[in-house]
Amino acid sequence: MEWKRLRSLGCLSRGRRLGAAALSLFAFLVLAGTLSPAASARTPLRVGDPPPAVSLPDLAGHSLRIPDDVRGKVVVIHFWAAGCSSCKEEMPALEGLYRKFQNRGLAVLAINVGQPRAAVKSYLQGLGVSYPIYLDQDARAAREYEVVGVPKTVILDRSGVVRYKILGSATAASLTKLVTSLM
Repeated sequence: MEWKRLRSLGCLSRGRRLGAAALSLFAFLVLAGTLSPAASARTPLRVGDPPPAVSLPDLAGHSLRIPDDVRGKVVVIHFWAAGCSSCKEEMPALEGLYRKFQNRGLAVLAINVGQPRAAVKSYLQGLGVSYPIYLDQDARAAREYEVVGVPKTVILDRSGVVRYKILGSATAASLTKLVTSLM
């Protein structure tokens, strides 16, 4: 059954409809970017290479340039979307990682893909997230980092080199092990 029919039958809550719409928008933005001629000319993101340079606003509108503004730190770049249950389940693991290692040179950069600032702020209320959240509303960073689904995590070492790529969920233990290996 298509989601509009389910909605008309009362089977989809407002939150699920918003989640479905957000994931549809995310898929469209990513596919539109991967089918463009510029995307096919792009060098693949490989472990051992420097990451793509991107600039993103945080929830307050301040800009961050990756990798320039985080050089010298171990960096966990986490792409996520509201409506993604795996993304929501990973947030406590990222929070624990951030609290444990932020004073030892860890940066956690959670990048929401394709959703407006107000929706992201609303979604995060009550989740207890203290690490910074960045917005990739046009999915440009997602395309540069070859995000074909969320969650996706890319971990950089202190010299700004891609060391790990994780597509899908990661446990707190696995994230801690990977980050510890780079500290």
